[in-house]
Amino acid sequence: MIKTALLNRKCRKLSKLQKNENHSYRSASSIGILYNSEEFEKGLIDELTDSINGDGKETSSMAFTPKETDDRSSFCKKDISISGELKKEPIGFFTNRPFDFLISLDTSGDINYKYVLALSKAICKIGINADPLKDLLVLSIKKSEDKSQNIQDIIKYLKMV
Repeated sequence: MIKTALLNRKCRKLSKLQKNENHSYRSASSIGILYNSEEFEKGLIDELTDSINGDGKETSSMAFTPKETDDRSSFCKKDISISGELKKEPIGFFTNRPFDFLISLDTSGDINYKYVLALSKAICKIGINADPLKDLLVLSIKKSEDKSQNIQDIIKYLKMV
């Protein structure tokens, strides 16, 4: 409960500091993908990555997982301290990358996920419309029950930017 309150406070501060620069997909070179592995399986993320890479963009992804793993491209709630310190170096590396776009794929509203999203230095953050994350996203897409449709919609609207 204390961790949630502290991280929510930090998220609010970080959202006020966000830069919302004009950027286009056509001129973008790097795109990050932050996703909840309980909601979006790796196969769907691979399809999204392939689609973006096919347009000549560099991608990097980070998964929020329910349990600890040795995978360097994932994190869980234990990887973030009560004060917001990142205990796993790859999370810091991911959040410090100045992606042109960061795609957020989560609707759970988990505070640990939200905190990593808030820490990201991405120029433009887009994702699925979810109340807990709406203050951090520049563009949010209406949620569909079909996960594949959510990803298709994000790609569609991202390419319009």
